[in-house]
Amino acid sequence: MLIGLCGAKEQLNRNNNDDDLDASKDLERRFGCVESLLEFVTKRWEQRWVTTDIWDEKALDQLQRRPFFILLSVDAPVSLRWRRFVAQCEERNETPPSLETFVRRNDAHLYDHNDGLACLIDRAELRLVNQTSSIQRLHDTLKDLDLANNERLRPNWDEYFMQLASLAAHRSNCMKRRVGCVLVRERRVISTGYNGTPRNLTNCNEGGCARCNSGSAAGVSLSTLEKLGYTIEWIRQPQDIECAESLILPGVGHFGHCLTQLSQSGYLEPIRKHVESGKPFMGICVGLQALFEGSAENTSVSGLGIIPGYLARFDNADKSVPHIGWNSAAISEAEVRRCGSLYGLRNDSKYYYVHSYAVPYRKGLFEQDGWTVATARYGTEVFIGAIARRRIFATQFHPEKSGVAGLRVLKAFLEGQESSCPAESVQPVSQGLTRRVIACLDVRTNDEGDLVVTKGDQYDVRENASAANSGKVRNLGKPVDLARKYYEEGSDEITFLNITSFRNCPLADLPMLEILRRTSETVFVPLTIGGGIRDTTNTDGTLIPALDVATLYFQSGADKVSIGSDAVLVAEEYVRNQGRLLGKTAIETISAAYGNQAVIVSVDPKRVYVDSPNSTKHHTIKTEYPGPSGQEYCWYQCTIKGGREGRDLDVRQLVTAVEALGAGEILLNCIDKDGSNSGFDLELINDVKKAVKIPVIASSGAGNPLHFEEVFRSTSADAALGAGMFHRGEYAVWDVKDHLAKEGFLVRPFEDQI
Repeated sequence: MLIGLCGAKEQLNRNNNDDDLDASKDLERRFGCVESLLEFVTKRWEQRWVTTDIWDEKALDQLQRRPFFILLSVDAPVSLRWRRFVAQCEERNETPPSLETFVRRNDAHLYDHNDGLACLIDRAELRLVNQTSSIQRLHDTLKDLDLANNERLRPNWDEYFMQLASLAAHRSNCMKRRVGCVLVRERRVISTGYNGTPRNLTNCNEGGCARCNSGSAAGVSLSTLEKLGYTIEWIRQPQDIECAESLILPGVGHFGHCLTQLSQSGYLEPIRKHVESGKPFMGICVGLQALFEGSAENTSVSGLGIIPGYLARFDNADKSVPHIGWNSAAISEAEVRRCGSLYGLRNDSKYYYVHSYAVPYRKGLFEQDGWTVATARYGTEVFIGAIARRRIFATQFHPEKSGVAGLRVLKAFLEGQESSCPAESVQPVSQGLTRRVIACLDVRTNDEGDLVVTKGDQYDVRENASAANSGKVRNLGKPVDLARKYYEEGSDEITFLNITSFRNCPLADLPMLEILRRTSETVFVPLTIGGGIRDTTNTDGTLIPALDVATLYFQSGADKVSIGSDAVLVAEEYVRNQGRLLGKTAIETISAAYGNQAVIVSVDPKRVYVDSPNSTKHHTIKTEYPGPSGQEYCWYQCTIKGGREGRDLDVRQLVTAVEALGAGEILLNCIDKDGSNSGFDLELINDVKKAVKIPVIASSGAGNPLHFEEVFRSTSADAALGAGMFHRGEYAVWDVKDHLAKEGFLVRPFEDQI
């Protein structure tokens, strides 16, 4: 072994270091050139040699070609070296230079154009910073470095393969991370790889990946797993699946679309091989559905067929479809007594579902093939909520969006904990869809330019004349902080409504994207974003389709997008076309790509009173709350531009149109009730529920927990939304849910421990 030393002159005192490097004084030799030195050491490389005479890169190039050579640099802070040099001068009765002179000489020594040593120091395999004033401590440090260890010359197999993987990662096309791999069998390299771009797609480093080039997050599921202390790698080509230790197949959207995409991209067979190999596999939502033979959603597309059975659509005769919200995933009493739990599932927990098709459960059918099944009930229909056999585990619900209960499930799968301690007794639990309580945050810039949560009074978000901040935007807190607070209080979903002016340029809407990214790091329930989801023109004149805008939000952490004014304009065209689908609207394109459950239409209606139904062409109701002139009838006029402009369209025309176009949920506001704290408009909610089969979220007017009880008792609303009462601190989310539970309503229980 030959160790080369380089560094500041004061550090290279061989009288201090030779003993520690085991280079004996009686073996000291001098050579006229590097070639002579190498010829001598090559014949004696198993002995230990040290040289300090490395003064240029040409000499270093020759030395580093030999596998027995290691370069060690020794350095110290310049002020410390000056103090040492002063002390040495005093010992020799010499006058030390000033600090300025010393620094100038040091700079010349390191950075001189012809013979500066900085370039050599940068190439050192080992770097020692000597900050001690004790020679003994320096000796101890050198001993701890174990410089003579032969593994420094020849790395062990693990280090060797990791160095190859690191080198492969330098070929990465990804703009956000370098990932490399080495496939090894019996200590032989079979292949190397890196996270390249799939064939026929533009490389990420050439602008092909919008997520990376825009700085978008890698996805919500990544944040969820990071919360648990894990890291994941995205599968970018079918060959990657063979390298996977554990495989998670998430999915949301249309069964046929997802399976077709997987098949055409060559992923289906590698996925099947992974599952059949016995390696851990987890399917989520469509990932569960893919394991079965097929689905009524698209009968021409086959699933993997690993589990016999077909998916059927929920019957919407007595309930809303899609099935959206929190429901059970309960195993049988016998299974609880036998294995305790299935991959962390608890019968008394609730999990977040969002789907229109499910596998009907028939007792004993799957169990006879060795499957353990957790079921959920929606109306009178019982379906598979989760299913497992050995290392195969799949959930119809989304664990990454199921709060603490979902984190527990993911943790159990990643740790391979298929079962827990058997239970001696089983407590009965209530199954079925819970009543959802949603916290809504209206976000805009205040007068100082900061993003804040605000709340309007009939959509006016500025303080009134009597307030201390008269005329200013009402500031109720920071969006990310409030979202995390409401999640921790038990909110079933979080909705952001972007009402600020920069929504007119979504692709430059970096503040809202950042809010979504940061929120998704700590909030593990569904996130909805509304505002600016439409076809738009970018600042460079490029036309950006609404689907691309929505994709940007989804990639930043959103689970649903809410469309407002544009939905009204589209519905008007739908009515003019006598109910013919348009094909290119935001609702249609986004729901086709991500599923109708990903599209919410936000409706802003207001009452228009009339003397009789014959007074208008629009659908009317008889109201218990007469108008200013005693009118007993009214119709609900749709508005756009934040309620500032009324349209010749009633609420029934709007909701039936958007349901036909592919919307999966209605967010039903009411301008008359907004900010009133007087309760929801029950007549409006009941009227809309009669018109559509998709879920309806009641909004506007909530001022206390009694109003939530009232809306769930008097209407069939699927969820209810609160805002100002939470922002002002008058009530917490759990106050509402506790009240509902005491009144006999089924709500998601509060959980804070994984």
